Amino acid sequence: MHVEIELDDVHAERLLQLQKQSNKSLPKLVAEILSKAIDETVIPPETEGQKVLRILEEHELLGCMEGNGRLAVDYKKHLWGNP
Repeated sequence: MHVEIELDDVHAERLLQLQKQSNKSLPKLVAEILSKAIDETVIPPETEGQKVLRILEEHELLGCMEGNGRLAVDYKKHLWGNP
């Protein structure tokens, strides 16, 4: 892949200094810097709870029911009409 960038004077100077210190070619140095930056910004995997929450939100099922919010406690009353 061909990438073309324009750096300001400060970043250009820093990159050239780093190239001189490392004694590497500029393309190799930039590839290493990009690789390190990409590896450090890896998104952690989604937990099972996050996945369920995301799916409920995507399908607009989160908060779609009316009630007192105690369904886990008194679900039998709502399902079968038992007091």
